[in-house]
Formats: sequence, C-alpha cells, structure tokens
Amino acid sequence: MDVPEQVKSGRKAVAKPDAARPPLLRLVEAAEDIFLAKGYHSATMADVAKAAGMSKKTIYTLVTSKAELFGLLHQHHQSLLQFPETKPDWTVHDILAENMIVLARFLLAPEQIAILRLIMAEYTHSPDLGRLFHKRRVLKAKSRLEGCIKNIAATRGCAISDPAEMAAMLFGMALGEFHLSVLVGYRAAPSKAVLEARVRRAVDIFVAGMVHK
Repeated sequence: MDVPEQVKSGRKAVAKPDAARPPLLRLVEAAEDIFLAKGYHSATMADVAKAAGMSKKTIYTLVTSKAELFGLLHQHHQSLLQFPETKPDWTVHDILAENMIVLARFLLAPEQIAILRLIMAEYTHSPDLGRLFHKRRVLKAKSRLEGCIKNIAATRGCAISDPAEMAAMLFGMALGEFHLSVLVGYRAAPSKAVLEARVRRAVDIFVAGMVHK
C-alpha cells in the first residue's frame, strides 16, 4: 500500500496548527509518540486517540487496528528515505558513496534509532514488528545498494555472483559499527564529516577490491 499523501509530509515540514493538519498525519504522529513512550504492546488505541485529540470512533474510520496504524507509521518513515538522483558526471564511486551517505544519515537519525529500539524491545510480544521493519525499510535500502553494485558490474566488467551479499558487505563495512554503537547507546551518532569520511573510505576499499578481483 502506498503512503497516503496526507501522511508524507513530515512534522518539520508542517506549519499548520494541530487542528488544521490532516487527521491521518496527526494520528500517525500521535501513535509514534505513544508507542515510543509506552511500548507497542502496552499502548492502546484509546491512548493514541487521546494524544491525537480524536475519539476512538474517529480513529477507527482511518485505520482498522493498532497493527495497521503501526504499518502506516513504518510507511511514513520509509517515505522519508529519499535516495539521490544519479548525476551524469558521477563515477561508480560517487554513486555508491552518495547513496550510502543518504542511507547512513537516515538510519542514524534519532527518530529512526528510537523506532528500531522499540522494535527490539517489543520482539517477544510482537515478533511481526521485526518482520515488518525488515520488509518495509531494510529491503528498500538493500535493493538500492544492490542496484548500485549491479551498475558497477555493468560498467567495470566485474563478475558479481551475489549482489545482495555484496550490498550487505558494503553496508557492514561502511555503517555497521556506527549503527550498532548508536543503537545500543555506546556512543552518540558521528558528526557529518566523520560519517562521510568513513563511508567514502569504505567505498574506496570496496570498489578497489571489486575492480582488482
């Protein structure tokens, strides 16, 4: 299901008072606040309705269940992940680096870390949340990286037997340590300069290894 247009505009882009904002957007934002504060399992639709300034009867005209609402929240976050358009003068290194930088910034953003922590905490109660996260967000990112790697194969003549595995290896080398450290609270997210330097260095090593294989 596509993200409804009224949900695509994020909080920072909306300047209208709450009462004037699209009801579904208000509902999704309220659900995010309640899920993060109480946990998905403990949160009730009554909690969400109160936070959104709606009645339960009203919210059930917008969604049929808490699970559907959480799915819409995922779709809303997924819609915020916008990869760059490839420019004519970009090298394959540029393509990989620019896409990885966008992905890294997205995954290390506080709101994305918070959602992933929620999913991890709720796994024993709601294992479907993890599968939903993987399907809606992880696969989108992996698909983009796989496409970039296939482009390298086409332009550099490299033999690639498993683009999915190669994409996972690049992700792990460029972002794995940062992502895990931030996720478990070991350290804060790296600065923009540090993050970009790590990504570009990882792409350097990755591309060199493929070309000289």
